[in-house]
Amino acid sequence: MGTKAKIPPQNPMTTIVPADLTSVTEGLKQLKLQHWRDTVVKDWATLKPAEQQFLAAALKKWISTELAERHTAGIQRRIENAKLIRLQSVDQFDFKYNASTRAIEKDYLKLHQQTLDGKIPHAVFVGNTGLGKTHLGRALGYAACQAGFSVLFTKASEIVNDLATAKAIHNLERALRKYRKPQLLLVDEVGYVSMDTEAGNLFFQVISDRYDRGLGTIVTTNFAFGHWNQIFAAESTALVIVERLTANAEVFYLEGESYPQHQRKKKNQNKR
Repeated sequence: MGTKAKIPPQNPMTTIVPADLTSVTEGLKQLKLQHWRDTVVKDWATLKPAEQQFLAAALKKWISTELAERHTAGIQRRIENAKLIRLQSVDQFDFKYNASTRAIEKDYLKLHQQTLDGKIPHAVFVGNTGLGKTHLGRALGYAACQAGFSVLFTKASEIVNDLATAKAIHNLERALRKYRKPQLLLVDEVGYVSMDTEAGNLFFQVISDRYDRGLGTIVTTNFAFGHWNQIFAAESTALVIVERLTANAEVFYLEGESYPQHQRKKKNQNKR
């Protein structure tokens, strides 16, 4: 009789990988638990089918819980680091109260959704006080935090004061890094305080550096672009800053009745 050909033993992990095990190892990979992942893969074939089924179900549940908790904690951490002062979402904004907000609603919501989908927003909100510029800017910042981006909210006056102080103590580069670092920088109230030549140059450095790095910048201002020479002492600085800010940005113009006025009218009407 001829001898039977010996079939070499097969490692089940190199031939067929059970779907449950694939799900577990992918989850451990997301959690960056490489040694756990390697050990599970190594020991899987030594378990009985019932043990594999039980362990896979338990691990998938634990991994799912950990990923969800990390995601929630990450969003909360980014919100805290963003220093938004107030948490304002798009759901809290009434686009219907004013003709100009009705006009921007479609484009704004598109930008907001793109932010949630992982695209860094660039935007400028132009209009008088009380029209919702800061609210809409913060809502984009909140969406960016949810999408995983680092965010910082600040006022234009705080930037120039911070940089001027840093320059005086020969610490300018470190201060500039603070405004270069976040993937999205929200600059509120450009135009509420005029800037002399030095302040304008410092502000320009922030905007220019972020533009060169492709980082997101959102600005709110009560001055139309044609009047930015009233904000900055040097008109040439004003022109270049506008060019940098608007190169990749959605520009939203708001005008008409302010939101507080609308709310007061609505409240008085309800009393009648």
